[in-house]
Amino acid sequence: MKKHLILILCLLGLVIFAGGCIDELVPVGEEDVQQVVSAYEFEVFLNDSYAEEVLIPTHSFYLSKNGSAKVVSIIENQSVIDIIPLEDLSTSDNEVVSNIVVLGDISNKTNATPEQLTDFSVMENGSDINYTITEDVIRGQKHVFITFEEPMTGFVAYTMATPPGQDFIYITTPPSVVRFILPQGYTTGNSLIGKAKPSPDEFYVDTDGRENLVWRNEVTTTGFLSMLGRYSQAEPAEIEPVPKLISVKFYTTSAPRGLAIAGTILGLFATFVIFRYQLQKKKLAMIRNDIEKRVVVPKKKGKD
Repeated sequence: MKKHLILILCLLGLVIFAGGCIDELVPVGEEDVQQVVSAYEFEVFLNDSYAEEVLIPTHSFYLSKNGSAKVVSIIENQSVIDIIPLEDLSTSDNEVVSNIVVLGDISNKTNATPEQLTDFSVMENGSDINYTITEDVIRGQKHVFITFEEPMTGFVAYTMATPPGQDFIYITTPPSVVRFILPQGYTTGNSLIGKAKPSPDEFYVDTDGRENLVWRNEVTTTGFLSMLGRYSQAEPAEIEPVPKLISVKFYTTSAPRGLAIAGTILGLFATFVIFRYQLQKKKLAMIRNDIEKRVVVPKKKGKD
């Protein structure tokens, strides 16, 4: 009986060990990840995206109110995309970046011309370009890096988890062109409810009726850094540019009108309360005066 028990334990250990070995032999994470190309809008948005015939990285953020933003970037000869996610308690358990779609080619095989980008934008399937995803914390801020095995040119799209609500913040990496596309039926710019900071360089409404806000983030430094640069022996290109923080609060187009109506009602109610208070105060003063007139003050008796 004891020998049978030992044999069973040995067989069980062998099965567990073999199972572990099989798991190690399976290339975990190397299976093909499905790229849902139809989830994104690959628009060849090139407003002021060229400087001396070189493409400036252009990032379009399709905002939503359901805790995610779809990002479509147009890049040229770039190996790494640095993503700074917005996180809070509601996004801590969610996948920060998902459904990565690449439409392009290795940089030494293509050029970032409008014609070539147009050809990329109508591709039905994602490009077979290998990449890795890594995370790091830099200066207390989490970063997600999409690193390609070779520099590539074309479109890179992904879905980024964001805190739910109608507030969105993005930290730029200059030089770049940044575009926010608000959900259909939403707007921004009201000084009481909220607006975009800093003010966009361009604003327009697209064919789908969505408001688009565009910022051109050039490589500029603050006055303090510029002063350091003048006294530094480093080349101008070696001076790290200052990122720009862009924030926008968006809301339904009816929100300002609703706020105005609510403010008007509240103002009328406050006026009515003040008027009633003044009226009651005046009545009480009249009653007091009337009582004082009816009261006879007794005369003091003089000394004999």
